[in-house]
Amino acid sequence: MKKIKSQECAVDSPELELSTAARLLDLSTRFLPAIFFLLIVTFKIDDLISAMRRIGAANEGSLTFYISVASRVSVILFLVLMVVLFVIRTMPVRKAKGVFPRITAVTGTFLMSIITVFPRAELGTVLTAIATLFILLGTSLSIVALAQLGRSFSMMAEARRLVTSGPYAIVRHPLYLAEEIAVLGTVMQFFSIATIIIFVIHFLTQIQRMKNEEAVLRQAYPEYIDYQARTSRLIPKIY
Repeated sequence: MKKIKSQECAVDSPELELSTAARLLDLSTRFLPAIFFLLIVTFKIDDLISAMRRIGAANEGSLTFYISVASRVSVILFLVLMVVLFVIRTMPVRKAKGVFPRITAVTGTFLMSIITVFPRAELGTVLTAIATLFILLGTSLSIVALAQLGRSFSMMAEARRLVTSGPYAIVRHPLYLAEEIAVLGTVMQFFSIATIIIFVIHFLTQIQRMKNEEAVLRQAYPEYIDYQARTSRLIPKIY
């Protein structure tokens, strides 16, 4: 009897160990990105305050000033929503295998931040307002898409819940579309040959990222094939 009990304990221990490891991994993938983006939020708030002091003295009351403030506020709200969703999101039912999808996800998320080290382009008042409007529009639409995605949000190629309503009834990746609109505004502000090259690499990476996510969703949800057949990937009726 003692021998049997010892064998049972030997079998149960690895399962308990694996379960604990899985919980720790899940907690780390929730809170580490949440803390990271929360730090970015604090920097963005500081940037907003500095910009209001810097720009406000000369342009307070102008349309450009209000658009600039609104675009910065929308970015902060988007990041705050990301922080919340990282913490409350559901467990994934399937993940992409291998390192390549993860490298793609990280590259697609952070590559464009490099262009802010380049000097700003001399655009003039009108083009500056247009670029800022792109950022405001893209970030506002990103908030809508992200809110619709809700607890199934993920930065990596993972399946949590199939969302096909709201903007996801029109295209399969409305969040990517909205983000690229904002990115175009940023590229305009830092326009140069180098930033255009970075943008092209970023965009191609995002396309691959979409393909990685679609592959995971097809595996997790058989009905995704029908959804894929009736929707465009990024631009309605075009792509």
